[in-house]
Amino acid sequence: MHYSMNLKAEPPINYFREWTNSCVDDQLIHLNVIPLEGQRPYEFLFYSDAIPRRNDGRVTSQILKRYQHVEEGGWWCSGIDLLTGEEDLWGCFKPSQPRHSYDQKKLIKYEHPPKTPTSLFALKIPLHLWHQIASRYQIEILPEDIDNNQPDFGFWQWFIAHPQIPLCITEGAKKTGALLTGGYVAIALPGIFGGYRVIRDEYGNRIGKSHLIPQLEKLANNHREIYIAFDQDTKPKTIKNVNAAIRQTGYLLTRKGCNVKVISWNPELGKGVDDLIANHGQSVFDEGYKNALPLELWKAKSFSKLTYPVNLRVNSRYLSEQHILGSISSNNLQKLDNFDLAYSTNFPAKLVGIKSAKGTGKTKLLEKIVSEAVARNQKVLVIGHRVQLVQELCQRFGLKYITEVDKKSDNKLLGIGLCIDSLHPNSQASFNPETWSDGVVIIDEIEQVIWHGLNSNTCRQNRVEILRSFKTLMQNVLGGVGQVFIADADLSDISIDYLQALAGVKLEPFIIQNDWLPGEKEAWQVFNYPETTPKRLIADLHKHIREGGKPMVCLSAQKITSKWGTRALEAYLKKQFPDLKILRIDSESLAEPNHPAYGCIKSLNQVLPKYDIVLASPSI
Repeated sequence: MHYSMNLKAEPPINYFREWTNSCVDDQLIHLNVIPLEGQRPYEFLFYSDAIPRRNDGRVTSQILKRYQHVEEGGWWCSGIDLLTGEEDLWGCFKPSQPRHSYDQKKLIKYEHPPKTPTSLFALKIPLHLWHQIASRYQIEILPEDIDNNQPDFGFWQWFIAHPQIPLCITEGAKKTGALLTGGYVAIALPGIFGGYRVIRDEYGNRIGKSHLIPQLEKLANNHREIYIAFDQDTKPKTIKNVNAAIRQTGYLLTRKGCNVKVISWNPELGKGVDDLIANHGQSVFDEGYKNALPLELWKAKSFSKLTYPVNLRVNSRYLSEQHILGSISSNNLQKLDNFDLAYSTNFPAKLVGIKSAKGTGKTKLLEKIVSEAVARNQKVLVIGHRVQLVQELCQRFGLKYITEVDKKSDNKLLGIGLCIDSLHPNSQASFNPETWSDGVVIIDEIEQVIWHGLNSNTCRQNRVEILRSFKTLMQNVLGGVGQVFIADADLSDISIDYLQALAGVKLEPFIIQNDWLPGEKEAWQVFNYPETTPKRLIADLHKHIREGGKPMVCLSAQKITSKWGTRALEAYLKKQFPDLKILRIDSESLAEPNHPAYGCIKSLNQVLPKYDIVLASPSI
């Protein structure tokens, strides 16, 4: 049985200060937190009938020994059982002397009642915070709403009856206390995965669908808006777990009709929401709350994030080998784990990722890497997803594209370029991944290359062989003594995770990130047309050309049967503007020797300014 708390007694300053340092209201602390020491923590933790006991009802010595550290004291926090409206038996105890986990790798900071399902923290609210919350959402508290016989004065029942009030979900009791203090209704889970259950059999095998815990399901009523505010961590593994928990919890809440949003902030401002508020004030959280992303948009953005630690961060309009290599040298960056190369290079890792905005010189940096590899007689393989792009890279790198290779001299070549479509033994390249274990592999625009290999129609017939060769290549290079360099303006965890999964080895990638972004002068003005037909776009294009504009129009189709493809639009614009020079760049024009577009990819900067209008398909 729990002991009632004397609200007039001042708790020990150590834990009271801990809660106030998290910006939690004094009265809220008094209502929900109690100091415990000696035998008393056992009374709060050991109430489950499933706990092993002796014949006399005493908990077994093994269990007592495991929890002996709680006798040194600590604090206990519990709130309201939302299913009954009574004080919750379940809660958490933070011992002043925590124990280690079974593997001794980490301290267990919080103890929850063993052998009983976890719940959530729905803390008891002092009346002044209730009024603050009601005022925020302009809802009147009626006299009959307040029930002095209830441990929470009836607050949570009032909240359930008003689905127009949003709910914040966080992790940890202190964090929900900080949010409640700020005037937000909030509950806390004991862990990021604590909002739902997965049905498993006695062997731990999943045998049913996930479902919300009953307490959270009771709050997810009548299309309530719910904000998830979990910690902003910096460890890649933790970030993946947090994102997985948000996706699953958010999905289940959405199934209940809730409108789910996700609050994010810069981890440098504070890991938890209480740290954020304590370090930078309530207004910073208010701004994050206002800018919370809808779940689907957050999911899309989370897939494109790069959470691996950045080894070298720069902020430069153009990357240069002097800048990068000089920084590596001056910072004395150490070789990363599992690092053993066939050749000495300037980059201290087998897998090197370069993230930098478009047009900032990533290819220029790769030129230096290729030239150094060739100079030391190391084989270089360039992989891309578009023929024209790989041909241009090969031209800049001084390598041959696969169609230029004479099979008789194939073995003498130190480097070639090809599309991922040709990465199989039956292609023109007769690709053999076994010959590249000590080579350098360059994959520019890695995000699109992977997507192309997995999804494009041009890879469909040979996809199994392509992916098998790609896997063997990564195993031989990353698992061997070669190096892989990947570059993309949108480099994300997906690409790095995928390559490591293919290789079957866990590596520490060396990440170079350029934080430079274009300002107003360099940025492009973007116009969005939400209509399902391009009629308004064509009208604006027509007006733009008449006013002297020289547009380059990128289209998704080329065939004459396509109503708005390159050929159809070319015919339309020639009729409208017979005196203007129009260049059509698509697979047909690029392959026609007598067409002005033939061979233009190698010299676009020189060719395009000669024309008034340029129409381009994805072939460019």
